Amino acid sequence: MKFTKLFFTAVAVSIVLASCDDTGNSTPLGAYENGVLVVNEGNGTAGSITYIGNDRTTIQQDVYGAENAGDGIGGYVQSIFFNGDEAYIISNGSNKITIVNRYTFKVIDKIETGLSVPRYGVVADGKAYVTNLASFGSLTDDFITVINTNTHEIESTFPVNAIADRIFSQNGKLYVGNGNYGEGHSVTVMNAANGAILQTLETTLSPTSLAESDGILYVLCSNYTDPSTVVKIDLTTNQIVGTINLASSMVNAQNLDIENGKLYFTVNSAVYAAPLSAATISDAPLFTADALTLYGFAVENDRIYISDAKDYASDGKALIYSLTGTLENQYTVGLIPNGFYFN
Repeated sequence: MKFTKLFFTAVAVSIVLASCDDTGNSTPLGAYENGVLVVNEGNGTAGSITYIGNDRTTIQQDVYGAENAGDGIGGYVQSIFFNGDEAYIISNGSNKITIVNRYTFKVIDKIETGLSVPRYGVVADGKAYVTNLASFGSLTDDFITVINTNTHEIESTFPVNAIADRIFSQNGKLYVGNGNYGEGHSVTVMNAANGAILQTLETTLSPTSLAESDGILYVLCSNYTDPSTVVKIDLTTNQIVGTINLASSMVNAQNLDIENGKLYFTVNSAVYAAPLSAATISDAPLFTADALTLYGFAVENDRIYISDAKDYASDGKALIYSLTGTLENQYTVGLIPNGFYFN
């Protein structure tokens, strides 16, 4: 997308006027700026969001309920994606997306139709694209819901004809991971404007995570019996250009992230790191987390964030480690914490 110099000047002036008082001090965007949002999946009727401040001392449980008179965001909260100062909170147990201001967590809108087990979302060119698993008994009824980000109205749906789970967007295309719980073994490339399927790239194993760096989409693929792999897709040609093979003992790898030229991922409670240029990855972990059930994972600003879902019945933990595996902080959060989103 191209912008003129005049546009950038106008934006810069408006930002300064909006965010500074007459003493030059920055005005906070909201109570939940400068921190991490922990998604607590919860049960079929009630999930929540925990906020942890960058000062590592501020923590607020159930920020949505606190800011919206006890209203709930629904059950099995799956994920969050952002559009400017808006956060879209996906609750697949309630087939609902709750849209809030990401810094104040005041509700803006809700989408409660046109969804069927929604999972993940991305924003591109004024549209939000949300994957839906639909019936668990079928691998071919999944679809993408297309939402106008100005009106929050559903504009259309795109059939995927395969599992639709993780999603990434670039250059007017959607890249949909056709994998979930060991089923499916491909990535579908779609035209974001009309939903046309452009290519289906076979990955052998089930795609579990997508992460991009320098025009390459890295796809972590695994199942419950075979050594995991990382498949590399060139986003210019939409072709597979390489595969990184993990050691034979590294089955069911999960949670791929990229930070400072390195791949990070997990196998059970072990955390691994490798350069993007690696051809193979050994089974020597960076460290093993103190987590009964490692469930959520992210790497941000030289810190590794891990969530422990424990027994799936009691409140979980959020753990913050250094890149060398030193535990720096831990917090009690909500039920079944599954992911981290940075504000």
